[in-house]
Amino acid sequence: MSAPPRPRPGRIEAKRLPTRNIRSDRGYPAGQMSDLEDALERARAGDANGMAELYRAYAAPLLAYLVTQVRRREDAEDLLGEVFLSAMRDVSRFDGNIGGFRAWLYRIASNRAVDLARRNARRPEDPLAVAFEQPGEADPAGEALGRVDRERLWRAVMALPEAQRQVVAMRLAGGLSAPEIATVVGKPLGAVKALQHRALVNLTKALGGPYPGVPEGRLEGREETID
Repeated sequence: MSAPPRPRPGRIEAKRLPTRNIRSDRGYPAGQMSDLEDALERARAGDANGMAELYRAYAAPLLAYLVTQVRRREDAEDLLGEVFLSAMRDVSRFDGNIGGFRAWLYRIASNRAVDLARRNARRPEDPLAVAFEQPGEADPAGEALGRVDRERLWRAVMALPEAQRQVVAMRLAGGLSAPEIATVVGKPLGAVKALQHRALVNLTKALGGPYPGVPEGRLEGREETID
C-alpha cells in the first residue's frame, strides 16, 4: 500500500468561504455531522476511505445540482468526477469545517458548470428524476414538486433567469441553506433571499398558481446574472 500523500504547502483559507458556523436548514442529524467531520479530518490526512465517505454523503445532491446547470446527465456525471478529483487533490489544504467543505464543493461544481455551459448549448434531457428526487430522503419541498407535472416544472425551472435558476437548483436539488448559497455564489445573503423570492414568484405563476402583486405572464428579474 502506498504511503498517504504528503500535505501540500499552503492551505485553502476558510476566510474565502466563511462557513464555519453554517448548517443547512435541511441539515444532517448531529451524529452524522460528527461522522462527516471525522471523515473530513481523515481525508485531510490522506485517508482514501475518509474521502469515500464524503463522496457518498455529497455526490447525489451535487449531481442533482449539476444536472440543472449543464442540462445533460452525462455531462453532469463527468463534472461530478472532476469536482471530487479536484477536492481529493486539494483537501489537505482546505481550512474549515464540514459545512465549509460542502460549500467549497458547490463552489468547485459551480465553476466547472459555468465553464461547460459556456461551451455547450444543447437541448436538455428531462433531469427531474435526478434534480428533484432524492430517494430515501425526507423532503417536503421535493414531495410537493413531485405532484406537479414534470414537463411543466422542468420548463418553468429552465425558463428562470440564470441567477434564479442557480439559486433554486442549490436550494431544492442540493439542499443548501440561503447562507450557504450566498457563500457559494459570492452574493450578500439578502440578495440570495431576494432571488429565491423572485424565483418562487415566477415558478408559482408559471405553474398556474396565483401570487399577489405579480402581473400574469411576466417573469421577474430576467436580466439578473450570478456573476
